[in-house]
Amino acid sequence: MARNSLKTVRENLQAYADRGIFRGFSEVSGGRFRFIWIMQHEMELMVDTTGPALRFKNLLPGVPAKSRMYSELRKYIEQRHDPALPEHRRIDRRMAEARCHNRSGCVSISLQVRKNQYAYGVNRIVNLVHELFVHLREAYPDYLLENFDVPED
Repeated sequence: MARNSLKTVRENLQAYADRGIFRGFSEVSGGRFRFIWIMQHEMELMVDTTGPALRFKNLLPGVPAKSRMYSELRKYIEQRHDPALPEHRRIDRRMAEARCHNRSGCVSISLQVRKNQYAYGVNRIVNLVHELFVHLREAYPDYLLENFDVPED
């Protein structure tokens, strides 16, 4: 089962790379993928088929755990489950659940996959991270400038 789950993740991530969304896509080791994506930033997606979970480790550096920004990020992630969101933007709790974690000021985003729905999980976590960076551009442009060298508009 785990081998098929990892294969599903690998194929779905490769499809993003084939479409030019990810650059420099590689599998570093079984279940650890690296690629250049948003804001030309190297990202790492880890797959835990026993968890089962997908996780962007240390996605957002420099976010203190007790900060207003982290509190708002947690709410934003939770709101992605809201049934009022359009289906293509919503994360269905029956298939996956999004969470964020803060360790030493670095925020990781994870998606607990249910019912072996890894293809759904890959799609949802990629969309979630994309939407999160769009949100950060609007709500925290100074953060992006400081941590990702994003030019001010």
